[in-house]
Amino acid sequence: MINHLLLICLIIPSYELIKFIDFKKILNHYLITIKKLIKLFKYKTVSDFRKEKLIFHCSKLLIFISFKILFIFFILLIYFYLLNLISESLSNLLISFLGFIETTFILIIYYIFRKKYEKL
Repeated sequence: MINHLLLICLIIPSYELIKFIDFKKILNHYLITIKKLIKLFKYKTVSDFRKEKLIFHCSKLLIFISFKILFIFFILLIYFYLLNLISESLSNLLISFLGFIETTFILIIYYIFRKKYEKL
């Protein structure tokens, strides 16, 4: 029973953190930057000096975005580790098929409640 409560305590704050940080926007920005970088290599008419500057700029941007993503995962990992100290079988539940189903079920129910009460 404690594992199920801890799973709820893990899922809901993680979902809220990802929503608050707008993780989808960060990933989208990352993919757009990668696409720009790939397009840049295909251009034949752009000078090498200009390509160097643009590649350097895109690389810096990709590194910065990567650190953002890693920082978010690091925060979530620390939170999971702290909850796992309470019950060591939480990690076993999380990686099992039953844990996957429970996590999905919790996320769907929380998403529905959040959408319903967000409109009020």
